[in-house]
Amino acid sequence: MSDQSLDLETVIRYNRPTATDGSIQVSTDRTAVTEGSRVLLGFGDDHEVTYAVLTPSEAQTVATALEQAAEHAAAADTLEDPTDE
Repeated sequence: MSDQSLDLETVIRYNRPTATDGSIQVSTDRTAVTEGSRVLLGFGDDHEVTYAVLTPSEAQTVATALEQAAEHAAAADTLEDPTDE
């Protein structure tokens, strides 16, 4: 069974007002055998990539937070603007 991974092309914003094309990558770390399985979460562009190495529990916490934020954002998008009457 091969490891599943996600590579999402998106806009990356650093501590500056401009944005650049980049990606978010999610995969499992095959080198962490002695320490247990780890999830790699990477953010970056052609110039720099930052990785977070997460335990499965930490990855689940991040996934839950992302899911809740996405649901909240989707709900906010479906609300009608009260000034639009």
